[in-house]
Amino acid sequence: MLRPYLVAPGGAMAGTLELGAGDDAALWRPGADGAVAVTTDSLVEDVHFRRPEDNSAAQDLGWKLLAISYSDLAAMGARPGPAFISLSLPSEWEVEWVDALYQGMAELVAAHGGGLAGGNITAARVAVLTSSCLGELDAAMAMRRSGTAPGWLLAVTGDVGGAAAALRSEGQIDGDEAWRRRLARPQPRLDAGATAAKLGIGVAIDVSDGLFADAARLLGGGGQATGLSIDAAAIPVAPGIREAWPQDWLEVAGGGEDYELLLAGPPQVLNPAVEAIAAAGTPTRVIGGFDSGAGVRVWVDGEEQPAPEVGHQHFA
Repeated sequence: MLRPYLVAPGGAMAGTLELGAGDDAALWRPGADGAVAVTTDSLVEDVHFRRPEDNSAAQDLGWKLLAISYSDLAAMGARPGPAFISLSLPSEWEVEWVDALYQGMAELVAAHGGGLAGGNITAARVAVLTSSCLGELDAAMAMRRSGTAPGWLLAVTGDVGGAAAALRSEGQIDGDEAWRRRLARPQPRLDAGATAAKLGIGVAIDVSDGLFADAARLLGGGGQATGLSIDAAAIPVAPGIREAWPQDWLEVAGGGEDYELLLAGPPQVLNPAVEAIAAAGTPTRVIGGFDSGAGVRVWVDGEEQPAPEVGHQHFA
């Protein structure tokens, strides 16, 4: 049933799939001198998603499962190669939902490249959906979370807050369709990541847990920047959020599941990269700067305050 969704050996993707589904393992060869980036993500029923109500919801879930792994590859500057999907499903799950999951993943592949190369399906008491993706990149240009320095700038692609707004509104706010679409079908910023890496950006992270939570992961000791000051007015918030939550919009902006990229670098490197990424079609803007202060702070109406303690908590 699922074989039509799997890429054949030699199919279009980064690197070369030498051997696909049907054997005990797949064989994939990155391009000459290419390094392999590996990432894996899981979505658990009643933790990360509700059981699909129909095929359309299952398609969205399939798209999202693969998109969040592609977003990790984007944050490294990698191009997607083969993906391997593991599904642990209760017996109550409809067979057509499984087919719809793969339809959603196939749609993401058609839009962003890569390919489904195999995986596993097993029974379980609760649904656990796992994607493991390989990507290809030049190891010398791989972006990492470490290495920021005082005086560097921070930029973000796209806009933030839409997914968190969808969860808050729960369909009770008119015009929230765009927010719900953002939650259901995030767009991995693969082109932006590849451009940033090519232009010398060495530090990046994808915004999965939340703008402020993920920005804090770019701070550290040992000569790295220990502080980050963000201008609230510069944060590109999804349309309608400031109006819907005039007092709490900053918390919504940091709510997570945006799957945008945070990019960091010295001004002479970051500013040209921001311009190039924006010129290629992904709005990107500088929102703050790194320093030797303590933690992430936000300037709001001329006053600096600690960033809201919001975002996804993995074991809350």
